[in-house]
Amino acid sequence: MISTDYNIREWINKAVFMVTVFLLATAARGEWLLMIVYLFKDQLIGTSLTKTSSFENKTTEVTSESFLERWQLQNLHLMLTWSIVVSFIMFWGIGGVFQYYFYYKRRNQAADWKCQPDKFLTPENEKHEFLLGSANMLLGATVSGFIACYIVNGGYTTLYYNVSDRGWLYTLASIPAFYMYIDCLAYYFHRLTHTKWLYINIHKVHHRYHQPTAFSTVAMHPAEFLLHQSYLIIVPFYFPIHAAVYIPTILYVYYYGMMDHSGINMSAIWPWQPPSIFHDNHHKYFHVNFGFNSYMFDWLHDTLRTDDRVYGEDIFGGKGQQLLSTKKSS
Repeated sequence: MISTDYNIREWINKAVFMVTVFLLATAARGEWLLMIVYLFKDQLIGTSLTKTSSFENKTTEVTSESFLERWQLQNLHLMLTWSIVVSFIMFWGIGGVFQYYFYYKRRNQAADWKCQPDKFLTPENEKHEFLLGSANMLLGATVSGFIACYIVNGGYTTLYYNVSDRGWLYTLASIPAFYMYIDCLAYYFHRLTHTKWLYINIHKVHHRYHQPTAFSTVAMHPAEFLLHQSYLIIVPFYFPIHAAVYIPTILYVYYYGMMDHSGINMSAIWPWQPPSIFHDNHHKYFHVNFGFNSYMFDWLHDTLRTDDRVYGEDIFGGKGQQLLSTKKSS
């Protein structure tokens, strides 16, 4: 009985932890409102969020019709306010609790949970990741607020909700196709930013966090942040995809993106998903382990970290250099 109670509590704790990370991950990119709009699109269209009061219609008729209504952005100010304010509350609130629980309350037990238990970010870098991450979250929340407003006002998307619209074969095939689409672009765009010029001028901003935390997830150059968000955001506008495929996949990718940067040593649920230390090692060794949601592209291009090679910030290419002892023996 005691064992059963313990298992139940353990599962509840894990479930609460996962939900918390999901919320933090969507807040970090400012996309919580967009996910809700995608989930309840039909119910939200035609609600008070999309209607302008009669007083506003009379006093701002020209402005409304000439701009906001033309672009299907009625009540944009409300959507932006909700998107930004709640994103900040969740990002700072949940992120703060997350940091407190692991990096302050359990700092002395780091060997039990941390990927790099003997190393922590400097106070300067902690402040930097928090401020830069908050700035990018504001950027993401603003973009998402515009898109959410457009959709709620009847804007066109290729997202569909009935399997019969495309059939079971198409819908099921789109699950691995969308997953690999994300992993493929994430790998190649990420590796592109590790070419010398782009790394020094753009991506190095993100790599100042050698021991990343949850706030490091979106602490990067704003141009890079927009690049990675863009290939996720455009999908429901160009490719027919079921909501039950798009939303869970995005949330899954965001969840692991957050955990990969959390510094918490966590094993993967699925055999193709690297554990969190895989990306933590990317921050530690720099130009290696470029993938996020599978080993596939690192394996194809021989950019997996190996113990017989040396890596460093000034060793570009993704393959490191052979150790001297290995060279001599060969």
